[in-house]
Parts: sequence; C-alpha cells; structure tokens
Amino acid sequence: MKRTVFLLVVLFVSSIAFSQVKIKDAGKVPLSQQLIADFADWTPEDVEIKGSTQGLAMYKNYAVVLHDKGMCCIYDMKKKALVAAYMMEGNTSHCNNAFFGKEKYSRKSKYPLLYVSECRGKHACLVTDITLEGSKIVQKIYYEGTDYPGSIDWCADVKNGFIYTYGGRNGDFKLLKKFRMPKLSDSDENGEVHLKDSDVLDVTRIESGINIWQGSFVMGDYAFLPDGYPPHDRLLHIVNLKTKQIERTANLNDLNDEPEGIDIHGKWAYVIFHTPKQPRHSKLWRFSLK
Repeated sequence: MKRTVFLLVVLFVSSIAFSQVKIKDAGKVPLSQQLIADFADWTPEDVEIKGSTQGLAMYKNYAVVLHDKGMCCIYDMKKKALVAAYMMEGNTSHCNNAFFGKEKYSRKSKYPLLYVSECRGKHACLVTDITLEGSKIVQKIYYEGTDYPGSIDWCADVKNGFIYTYGGRNGDFKLLKKFRMPKLSDSDENGEVHLKDSDVLDVTRIESGINIWQGSFVMGDYAFLPDGYPPHDRLLHIVNLKTKQIERTANLNDLNDEPEGIDIHGKWAYVIFHTPKQPRHSKLWRFSLK
C-alpha cells in the first residue's frame, strides 16, 4: 500500500536559532520549493564531470558537489559558475554524504575541513582539506562498533560539536549514533580516529518509514534525511532525535530525480538531485524552512 506522506513546514524561532527548530502541524502549508541550478548550465562544455552525483556541502557562497569515485566540483553561487573541478587525492569512494566542519587545516585554509562519507569499503569518514586546486585527506574516522548490517554514512550537528553514524538496511531499520566530534589533534600516529561502542552518546533507531537512505544532516534535535530513488518514493524525512520518531515527511516525487546530499543554509534546506547517467546535470533544489 502506498504510504501516506505529509508536507512539512519548519518554524524557526529566536532569530532562526538552529537548536530551537519547531515543526508545525503537517498538511497546513505546502512545502515551498525552488530550483536553484542545473549545474550543467554553470559548467563549461570542455569540463568533463565523472561519476553519479552524491554529497553536498555548502560554505558561504560556495557549493561543493561530490561524485561517485571522488570527483569534487566547487560552484560559486553568486557568480553562478564552476570554479574548480578535480579528482580528490586518495579518494575513490562513493562520497555518499558530505559536510563542512568548524575546524580548518591551517590559518591559510579557504574552507573548513570537509567530511566525506566513504559509504562502502571500510565506511570511513574521510576528513579532507580542500582548495580550488586540489585536496588531501588529513584524518580518517572509523566506527568499530556493532549493530550496522551494511554501509555507514557520517553526518554532524556541527554547531553543537557532534558527529553521527547513519545507516541500516534498505527497507528495514535505520540507526543514528551520536559521538563527540573528533578534532585533528585526536588522530593517532596513522592519522586515524577509531570510535567504539563506549564512545556512543545516544542512539536513535527508526524501525520503519525510511526505505533507501541517502544524504543526512543534523541540526539540534532534528535529523533531515532524504530517502529513495525512482521508481521508489522520493521523500524528505525529519526525525526528532528526542522522541526517536519520524516527525514529518515531505513528498519529493514531483521532482523526478534521485535526492542525494543535503545541507541547511540560512532559512533553506538545499538538496542535490542525481540525474541518472547525466552527472553534469546535478540539480540543486531548495526548500523553505521559514
């Protein structure tokens, strides 16, 4: 039976303080959405974009879009232009999710550290120093605990200093586990951090309702979780991390493509969509959180 989905609206209070997000009753106000870009229109014809669209991270007026096997594309949102495109050093992963942290690699760094979900393989979080010229991995974070039956992604509540593992089994339960965000100085002699079950601060187990997990973003007491790909339903869930329940679900089926990475920037939730077999045509949509 086709699931009933509700449209979501988020009310920001106290000068849009992220930790004070409140969710209105479902179904009263339609989800406002806007196509920001088909990035093919911003990309020179002589630039080849490789790999399916995956992670999204935003910083100031820049949007970083990652592709399967490690391609990094950086777009200037004000100039509406691609300003960098390269294969990331040492990263041939799925790049399923990405986010910027607070810490910078050095005082000269243009961007904060970029945290990239390997997804497959050893499920590492690849902490990366990116520039307009290239990148390098400066730390690897692993989770060596239990309960995850398959791949693991990483997301964070950056403002409050927490990192989360996210994963599960398609069509079955999903888990979000909360940890203190490691610093670069926490790395061992191999440049690695190994988190264990004893490091877990909180667990949210979602038994049903999320079919095929995609990107993820945590903001205070809420996790924003895109779900699905064609021909399955495409949805955006908001999970209350206090009640451990899906509080609202928005229907994204009218956008046709596959939702991937997500970032909250100002009053908007930005979601990057993958167009099958057309990696140039990464489409960035935003949804009002006002």
